[in-house]
Amino acid sequence: MKKIFIIALLLLGVVAQAQERETVYVTFTSQPLGGDEGVMKGYPKQDEYILSDPMGFWIKSEQKNYKLTFFHINYDLEKLARIREVKWDDTVEIIYRPTSFLNEVTVIDLDTMLPFADKATAEAWGDTMVDKKVYFIDKNDTVDGTLRLIQVKYRKVYKIY
Repeated sequence: MKKIFIIALLLLGVVAQAQERETVYVTFTSQPLGGDEGVMKGYPKQDEYILSDPMGFWIKSEQKNYKLTFFHINYDLEKLARIREVKWDDTVEIIYRPTSFLNEVTVIDLDTMLPFADKATAEAWGDTMVDKKVYFIDKNDTVDGTLRLIQVKYRKVYKIY
């Protein structure tokens, strides 16, 4: 019972922090892994601290020499709390909305933005995503008029914990 109470307190604190964040919606058309330009989606390995299958997104340009990394990772908060403080973005979600949802919110379209972004602009944009609640919407994932919104977190340095 004590264990459940501690987990509940951790979750309440995390949820309260997440609700205070600005929400950003980012659309793109993903490219196959190993490409030189665009947004690639892959599936990093899972370990004991991760509850569900993680996803990685790499926004990259070989020509302009940049690579931004975003992750969708749900941590086991009880295990994670043993090695570091639990943060607001240690739990993320996937939600579904009708395509009309895009008419109701402001959207950043990477398909339009990336061709014009140099390294400094791309990295500066990534830095602005750090404390925001970011949802990626891959146009390839739209099925029967339904969007899949994948909450992600930006990692300037490739470090999962």
